[in-house]
Amino acid sequence: MPGRFVIYFHYDPNGQADNACLFAMRAMRAECSGLLFVTNGRLNDASRAAVEALDVQLLERENTGFDVGAYRDALMLLKQQGLDGIDELILMNYTLAGPVTPLGALFDKMDARPELDFWGLTRHYAMKSRRFKTEYGEVPEHIQSHFIAVRGRLLHSQDFWSYWETMPLPQSYEQSVAGHEARFTRHFADLGYRWDTAAGTDDLKALFVNPVMACPRELLARRGCAFFKRRSFFTPYEDELRRTDGTAAAELYDWLKTETDYPVDDLIRSLLRTQPLAPMAQNLHWNAALPADGRGNDPESIPPVRLILWQPGQPTPEIHPGEILCLYAPPAQAPATPEDWYMQNGDRTLAEEETFRRAAGTVLAAHPLAGIAAPAAPAYGPAYGGRAGEWQRLLPVLRAEAARLGWKTPVAEQPLPLPWGRCVFLKGEAFPDGLPDLNGPAGWWLLPLAAQQAGYGCLTLYTHARAHATPEHLDCALSARQDAKETARDLARILRRRLRGKH
Repeated sequence: MPGRFVIYFHYDPNGQADNACLFAMRAMRAECSGLLFVTNGRLNDASRAAVEALDVQLLERENTGFDVGAYRDALMLLKQQGLDGIDELILMNYTLAGPVTPLGALFDKMDARPELDFWGLTRHYAMKSRRFKTEYGEVPEHIQSHFIAVRGRLLHSQDFWSYWETMPLPQSYEQSVAGHEARFTRHFADLGYRWDTAAGTDDLKALFVNPVMACPRELLARRGCAFFKRRSFFTPYEDELRRTDGTAAAELYDWLKTETDYPVDDLIRSLLRTQPLAPMAQNLHWNAALPADGRGNDPESIPPVRLILWQPGQPTPEIHPGEILCLYAPPAQAPATPEDWYMQNGDRTLAEEETFRRAAGTVLAAHPLAGIAAPAAPAYGPAYGGRAGEWQRLLPVLRAEAARLGWKTPVAEQPLPLPWGRCVFLKGEAFPDGLPDLNGPAGWWLLPLAAQQAGYGCLTLYTHARAHATPEHLDCALSARQDAKETARDLARILRRRLRGKH
């Protein structure tokens, strides 16, 4: 459509417009007559140059009002410049990644629906919510605000401009969702404007309120969605398990790698620099099971693994690109608890037995996104409680040390996936500035953060025995969780009856 114009909203705490943003804008710019890039903050010099090279207009503003504030400032600027020739205005934001399929098909499909006054990419279905308090008493069914196309009848109406001119700027993410995203569709539908979404998901309505997060591969592969959410790769995993079976992100990644040309690894590396490591490792299932005999590969193809036996007080070893290093601190004393025994035994197996050590090195070398690997924590209850306590004690120290080193990666409340013992495998490329000081109070916990700063994740290693025990652990955990839910429901029913006086 010659008269199609895009406002692309962006935010990054480090002022970076990453490759995924540039990829999306390049594709959108090819399908529209103009694009206005609005960012909450200021771009760094490299990103500003990259954005300006795309033949787009740039608007940098103060980081206030979330997406609502950015869209409003961009719209007012566009109105001042003149709306002549704009027949369709797309409000889009950086939380979408893609496109993974040609955009021409998406726009051809929606151009064939001239009766629509506005349309979107995906929809969120109605739900009750204590978090998002809307004027409707619930979150109504709505077009998700990451992509909304507004056409002439609505775009050139006073209804549209009054909506933006009178809207208070949100002070929180919750206010932004309740006051704009969950309101926009219902507000204009109630005024008589017609709408629809490109991705048809009504058959999924009874299953998922948010299909683009619950089954992104389905929407991309079969429903013409073209874009997916960055958040698929770093959403809190416990939230995913309340809504889905937890496989959506890993299936999405595998599909993108095998069925499309989309540079998904570039996106993952960018996310690693700004998002907590633990949920990314969980969503993408960065785990590997080693073969029973530690081999599983042609010995000729197994890379050399340099073993370093390390004790506190020794200098931090050097590491070079192209090598795999196994850093192992043999225990100084006998295990004092069962969890110590399990942890030390797992470390010893991978470090001291050459076939297992080389197998672990092979797995790490072959994983394009992993810079560090270590044995899984033992699936033994007290070990998990102990590691959570250790993490909370070290959290202030880790944050202070990361700040001192100038690292931008977040040190989150959720513990890092590894290391819990004293055996780690390190990929040289993940430590361009060398290894951090292992003798400081933060110690080995700095290793995964250093790799993350360089754009690499972590890989949890399971021996053959531990990998085969995992389904039984899962079965017991899910059964206990279900029993706990039933008990909680029964207690809630009793409490409600007593509060009503029905003893």
